Amino acid sequence: DFAVMDPFSPVAGAQIRALVLPVGSIERDRFSLLVHRLQREASLIPLADVAPYAADDGHLLSPTSSKQGSLLYRFSPSLPSEQLLHLSPYELFREPLLVIGVVDGLAGDEHVRKKELDGAAAYLKERHPRVVHRQLLVLRRGDREIPTSIEKAVAVANVDTSHDPSLRAAIGAISARFLVEFTTYAKALQASPSIQTPGQTARSLQRSASIRDNDNPSSSAMSSPADEGDPSMPPPKAPPLPATSFDQIPSANALANTRDRSDSKENSQSGNYKAKGHNRMSSNDRIALQGFGSGASAEKSRARGKARVGIVLASIYMMAGRWTDALPMFVEHITKARALSDHLWHAKGLENSMLCLLLLAWAGIEFQVPSICDPTTERSGSSTIARASIDARLAAEGMQRQIVRLSVAIPDLCKLIVSLYRSHEGALELPTIVPAEAAVRISKLLATLGAAGGELSSSNLQPLILGHTAPIAEQEQRRAKISQPLGRSRPYSRIAVAELLAQALPTSDDGLPAADHVRLLSGVAAAYNMLGLERKKAITIKDLIARLTQALLQARKLGAAEMGIHPAAALSVESGSESILSSSGEMRGVNDMIVELCTIYGAKVLPILRQETPVFADIKDYGNENLKRDLLKELAHFSEASPDPHGVLSLTASLLRAAGPNSALDAGTSDIGNAFSREEQMHYATVIHRTVAVSKHLGLTDVHAAYWDPFLVRMVQILQPTGQRAVIDRTKLNMAQKAANQPIAPGNPLLYDPSTSRPGTAAQETFLLVANEASECVVTLQNPFDIPVDIESLELVTEGAELASEHQPTTLGPLRFQQVTLMVTPKAVGVTKITGCRIKLQGCYPQVFPIITTSWSAQAPLTVKDLQQDSHQGPDMESTEARLKSLGIEPGYVSATVIDDLPVLQLENTAALESGLMLLEGESRSIELILRNTSNIAATVFEATDTADVLQRDDEHKLKLRGIRHKRSKSFLPTTTVAPGECTTFKFRVEGKAGLSSTRANFYYQASNNFNNKHARVVSVPVIMTVNAALQVHNLDILQPDPNHNSSSALLVSFDIRNAWPKSVCYECFEKSVRRLEWRRDVPDAHLPPTSQDAQDGQLAPGEIRRVYLTLPHDSSSSALEPYEEDPEIARARFLDLLHVSWRVEEHSGYVDLSGLPLSEHALELVRGAPVSVTVGVSCASDTREKEVCVGSYVSIMATVRDRCSHEKIRGIMHQDGGEEEEDDDEEREFADVAATEFAEAERTAVAETKVEFVICPLLKGKLEFEVVVRPVRIGR
Repeated sequence: DFAVMDPFSPVAGAQIRALVLPVGSIERDRFSLLVHRLQREASLIPLADVAPYAADDGHLLSPTSSKQGSLLYRFSPSLPSEQLLHLSPYELFREPLLVIGVVDGLAGDEHVRKKELDGAAAYLKERHPRVVHRQLLVLRRGDREIPTSIEKAVAVANVDTSHDPSLRAAIGAISARFLVEFTTYAKALQASPSIQTPGQTARSLQRSASIRDNDNPSSSAMSSPADEGDPSMPPPKAPPLPATSFDQIPSANALANTRDRSDSKENSQSGNYKAKGHNRMSSNDRIALQGFGSGASAEKSRARGKARVGIVLASIYMMAGRWTDALPMFVEHITKARALSDHLWHAKGLENSMLCLLLLAWAGIEFQVPSICDPTTERSGSSTIARASIDARLAAEGMQRQIVRLSVAIPDLCKLIVSLYRSHEGALELPTIVPAEAAVRISKLLATLGAAGGELSSSNLQPLILGHTAPIAEQEQRRAKISQPLGRSRPYSRIAVAELLAQALPTSDDGLPAADHVRLLSGVAAAYNMLGLERKKAITIKDLIARLTQALLQARKLGAAEMGIHPAAALSVESGSESILSSSGEMRGVNDMIVELCTIYGAKVLPILRQETPVFADIKDYGNENLKRDLLKELAHFSEASPDPHGVLSLTASLLRAAGPNSALDAGTSDIGNAFSREEQMHYATVIHRTVAVSKHLGLTDVHAAYWDPFLVRMVQILQPTGQRAVIDRTKLNMAQKAANQPIAPGNPLLYDPSTSRPGTAAQETFLLVANEASECVVTLQNPFDIPVDIESLELVTEGAELASEHQPTTLGPLRFQQVTLMVTPKAVGVTKITGCRIKLQGCYPQVFPIITTSWSAQAPLTVKDLQQDSHQGPDMESTEARLKSLGIEPGYVSATVIDDLPVLQLENTAALESGLMLLEGESRSIELILRNTSNIAATVFEATDTADVLQRDDEHKLKLRGIRHKRSKSFLPTTTVAPGECTTFKFRVEGKAGLSSTRANFYYQASNNFNNKHARVVSVPVIMTVNAALQVHNLDILQPDPNHNSSSALLVSFDIRNAWPKSVCYECFEKSVRRLEWRRDVPDAHLPPTSQDAQDGQLAPGEIRRVYLTLPHDSSSSALEPYEEDPEIARARFLDLLHVSWRVEEHSGYVDLSGLPLSEHALELVRGAPVSVTVGVSCASDTREKEVCVGSYVSIMATVRDRCSHEKIRGIMHQDGGEEEEDDDEEREFADVAATEFAEAERTAVAETKVEFVICPLLKGKLEFEVVVRPVRIGR
């Protein structure tokens, strides 16, 4: 059996207050364990267990004389307040009568142990000189010898073992020694002539004095001394005038009290008080301390004093377990006090006598209910004789009849006791705490009586004595309801007890210290709990928390002032860390109280323990919103002042959530409802951050809050890789540059999708990811509060392939939707689905927030039935998706496809290219680029191009520099494979081009082991250059030499060259076919074109301009074999490609790009030649310029027609003759022809060549000329 240390237990007056203190060095946990074991295992010690340890000396309170009683201990490690100590010996249970000093083991030899115990005993005697008994309790470690060097030392073994008999045996030994000292104390008290009544000036007189003198507020004569006052007691809430001097502070005006108890003169020492100022109030106190009127006789004073001493002596017997002996003493002296109108002592005697009866009934000891317990008994002598005869008759009926009589008498007796406690003794009344606590104790007794149906029994009294009062309310609820009689209700009904408890509620005018005020409110709340009055209990607990918060804050201010620091920094110093660490682990009961209180008010509190997903329950189930927010504010302030970091975070987050919209906002929302201003929101957010920081500083690393907005994540998007990591399609390499800067869209937006017109049927967008490669992801977050929030970590939650996330801390701004970027890396190939985000915000633990893509707000229940069902729902064990769907929210998700690994190539030595190259126009410089494969798979570079077409292979450059015509490769690099982790050097040349400042080299590559994969990548590098002019060519002109010249088939090309370089430049100009001869001489039967007449070279001074002439072969027969180019630009480019102009200056060399030179129309006609060419000759004749034939002979004339046009045309050919000298039209013909004069040419190829033979017969001697005309055939004519 064990008893709970309930200070408001109905049997509290019979408890012996024992102060347990550590002496010397002892572990905190070990000492706390000992105190808990004492409270649970040694609070009730039967006298039969004490008798073996008692000396057989027959002292007054010897346990051997009566073994039926028990000692009720109240072990506590702290002293009561000074105001409560002043109530002794009126209420003897207030004062610690026994002090137990705990020593943790003894080391060394006997001499050292004796010295250590002597020091501990001296320490206790010095600190507590006025207690009844001081005892050392040694905690043994192992099998060490029990110390016997000092007779007051008692050893306890196996402290860590619960219910070990050594602890109760030690308390039994201590109890035996205590009873000996208690006997001495009782004898000294018995010798006292009187005992002073503790009291204070009646509040009616205090109000009168306050009206007369507002500058000097009244002070209690029994208040705490200034040097030992409770630092947690705040000043009065509403004083008449603010204090302007030290003397006006109530704690400074308290009277000094030095109680020095002796064995023989208890009363004279206990009344020795000295006031500091306020002479009038001191005189009133002196009148009150005497307790008699000015005309009272000395005989009456002595009789009243003896009655008081007798009541205290009976209380000592009751506390010593001698209940049968204490009851007659109470009856005797209560009768005297009542006769002398000593109401306050009369009340105390009645309460203690009722307590004796309860203890006797619980222990099963026979007793008789005295007549004084019946308030309706007549006071005459005859009625007393009649009552005595009735008592004797009832005693014969047995003990149960006495218990029934006691049950009947208790309601009226309790009412009388409460009324007597509130009476005055002259100008004095009892301190407020005395009648208030008595009302609470009596209320608990009446609640127990009501739960028992108005009839007590040993089983009903068992929880009352042992402190098991919590289940009484449940017992009463389970008991069948008894119909109330008409008229006045029973005194022990819940309504009557509640009215009695209302009188015990303290107010700010009572002047109670903060500790007593809070303790009294807790007792009232516990009594309401026994009665099952939940709302009254909630209101009382709320007042208790508000008062306790003020006291804690005041204590922190005083402590910070003593340390010389700011109160806000008091928790961060080393002296405050132990209190935080200890309180954080001892708040379980407080947390349960907070949860119960919030449940009564209807306020929802976020859980202290971590939860994977946020709570989406609606906080607006029932209750007034303002009351709930006010309650959460009070609780948050209390937890902050406690300090309880877990409670601060939970309640502050709940408060922010209760004030917020608690909804998924629409993007077009302009008015966001929030019950708190921006300053209030910022304050509570700062409280959370400060609490987490201080807790972390003090070693509480797992202290975090739950984020207050469950609709944090609104959208998730994956950005396709761009730049060098862009994934492109090999079939679209002609759009590589566009694909490198713009990712491939997952679908074609131009195609019509009929499902998009219907909501919920649109195709889900699928994103493309590369395995084991980081991609950028954008998460859209909402913040409906007017405070910024720091995001410490963010990662995606997926179903399918895992996506590893990497996020840089960022800040979510107030009142906005904000996009946050993070990097995700797929771990496997396949399809994955993103269902939410695991986010850790500053001061909060990480939680998984689902994706809420649509707007949503809570709707209040339509009926009271729905409201009741929602408010009594148990813990939800459904999944997050099921809970959201039950609220009408459809969670979103994002689909992604992960493809096989792709290599990653990086250019290492790009600094020289990006910083810029210095080139001359036409100069070519070799460049080396190093590509490193940073991935773990081989990469194949299958193509390399540049945007300006100035990068070329090294071998092509050599041919171009030599003026040899060649076919340009599409890629300036060959296909190359780069192994994982290795580097490959690529060599190519960059050519300086006029007007060009940069180009971009693109290297296309893909995985070597999966060459058939259509996905590839491109790595690009900019090539920055500065191109200066060296040799410039201007004014190009093309002429055809004189037809009489022997080179009539050649073209004369002329142009100006200018040296734009500040140094002399050597140049060389020629036609490329000249150099090509070196390549074709070894080819047999090669058709070698005629060479140019000359080549030009020389040297130009800076700024010099020179005209250069070149004769290019342009044989009509050879040119006729080539197709006719109708596009003039192409023809111009082809012709200019035949020319080569190179230069050389010092270490620089290059060529001039002639592709930009313009040509006139005449020059283009000369270059292109005629689209149709005709040649005429005599067949089978000697090769002479003039053909000689005989007159009258037949001659065959052959006409050859070549058509170079690409389009198909049918051409007709006819011939006509003409003489060298003009003749008249009617002149006879000079020749006759045989053959058709007109016909169509045959079918042709790309360059059609048709030969037509004419036969003529000259009739006259002379020179003849033939002209052949070719014209298109007109169909139908």
